[in-house]
Amino acid sequence: MLAINRILLFLSILLPVAAWGQSPADSIPSIKARAEVHRDSIMLRWLASDTRSWEALNRYGVRLERLTIARGGVALEQPEVKTLSPELKPQESDELKQLVAKYPLGSIIAQAIFGEEFEVSMGGKSGIARAIALDEQREQRYLFSLYAADLCFPVAKEIGWGWVDTDIQPNARYLYRITPLVPEKELWVEQGGVFVVANDTARLVAPLSLSVTFADGTALLAWDYNTLSYLYSAYVVERSDDGVTFTPTSDLPVTRLADANINPNAPISYLDSIPTGKRFYYRVAGITPFGSQGAYSTAVSGISYPSLTATPFITESSFDRRGGALLSWSFDASQEERITGFSILHSPDDSQYTVAVKGLSPTDRQVHLAKLSRNIYYRVEATAKHGSSTQSLSILLQPVDSIPPAIPQGLKAQIDSLGAVHLTWRANTDNDLYGYRLYRGLTRGEELIPITDTAIRDNRFTDSVGLDNLNSRVYYAITALDERYNQSGLSAVTEAIKPNTIPPTAPAITSVEAQEGKNLVTWVAGRDPYLAGFNILRRAGNDTAFTQIAQLADPQSNSYTDSQISTGASYEYQVQAYSSGGLRSPMSPPSRVKSKLASKGSVPPPPLA
Repeated sequence: MLAINRILLFLSILLPVAAWGQSPADSIPSIKARAEVHRDSIMLRWLASDTRSWEALNRYGVRLERLTIARGGVALEQPEVKTLSPELKPQESDELKQLVAKYPLGSIIAQAIFGEEFEVSMGGKSGIARAIALDEQREQRYLFSLYAADLCFPVAKEIGWGWVDTDIQPNARYLYRITPLVPEKELWVEQGGVFVVANDTARLVAPLSLSVTFADGTALLAWDYNTLSYLYSAYVVERSDDGVTFTPTSDLPVTRLADANINPNAPISYLDSIPTGKRFYYRVAGITPFGSQGAYSTAVSGISYPSLTATPFITESSFDRRGGALLSWSFDASQEERITGFSILHSPDDSQYTVAVKGLSPTDRQVHLAKLSRNIYYRVEATAKHGSSTQSLSILLQPVDSIPPAIPQGLKAQIDSLGAVHLTWRANTDNDLYGYRLYRGLTRGEELIPITDTAIRDNRFTDSVGLDNLNSRVYYAITALDERYNQSGLSAVTEAIKPNTIPPTAPAITSVEAQEGKNLVTWVAGRDPYLAGFNILRRAGNDTAFTQIAQLADPQSNSYTDSQISTGASYEYQVQAYSSGGLRSPMSPPSRVKSKLASKGSVPPPPLA
């Protein structure tokens, strides 16, 4: 009984949820049949489609008939019907006991059919719980017996679930009919059948796509299951240490795991335990539900190596005066032969690591890092010869840094017509540069103040200023910050001139004085920051319009002497201010004067053009 329990446990892991493509959820009770043709015999197997029909067929049995459809390649007018057995059903017998003793899986079939219990917990003493458990027990009997029968044809044949027909003729075509003997009033079960051509012998091909992956003391084999699932229900796995002599790795064949319906394309796999450091060869062969073994696959081989279990442990770190560091670690010396050496990894943020130092010997336990960079997190990696490498925990190597970055250079500022100040400068090349801080002042010589709360990460920035206030210039400087927030000194101050968008105010003429041979015009002007000069305009007494007679490119000018006059003539004067941006003020109010007559002996000026 103990042996049966072990086999049941094994099958409970491997048992598929459906047999021969038939789901237990099928609604019509029926008989499913298949055949395997050999040179001198035809082997038959059939099964019930569900638990109810399985129990009924075990009680009443089936009748097996053979209908000869054609002989010698010629179809018969009337099929020849031969009853191979009038009744086939499970019965306890001495021969069955001998077969069960010979084939361990046969005990599963016998226990499922004839046993009082089938290792299913009752789940409590209540009537509902017991009813559920009994129904589960029937389902387990059904599934386990069908699967065991697929792996043990001699017992399946003995209990009436199979047949071997040796009375066959070449080129004959047969229809085997399996008729249920269950009374229809008790349960109607659909008849089963299978068509066979006597010469169409089974081609038991080799399994496909065998591969093996070796780990510490194990070999994981995998191969294609779906392609040959119509032919093979199980496989035998054989192992060799010389590639010539192979022996089975287990007494039981191997099949796919029970979650096959969840992932129907999954390969079949097998895990074997082996010694390390030695080459092993593997091959597999399919087993049909009739116990026939197919061709062997191509052999695969490899060596299992001990996995690396030791992990480096950083024990000490110290800084030197040149900006470097000394890193020390420990490692299990007994596993040095499993590694090619050590590598030092670093990262700026303890996430993505890259190699900083490689090629260290398996016996090394210390390394000097000549210069630390922005990658301030470090790990030690033991590189495995085979399998996965191991890494130490991270360590932060951040030396004391009181050295500020270089003072930024090349600061430029330009203000556009909307008041946006476009600032650019040359990017610093410091390795630990974090960003920049920008300062601004509105008058020359005043203390500049920072204009941003956070560091500027790029080497450009856009500020904004008002264009309608009195100051015509804005002053900027910049500092650099490193990752420890050490700050450089201020850069050279750069001056940004606001664009002139407001015209100057109109001057006011204070006097026009007629002097001998000339008129002197004086005025006062506003203190416009962009004032560049003045235009002088004049109109003679008989003229209708003013004409510009002079332009003074001096914002400090406040008078003009007009010598191009006629004595005794009347003139009107106006003054207009203009800015450096070309904007003009309104005209001053006109002022009239009559020039003096020339004294005796004087020479009159030439007439005006």
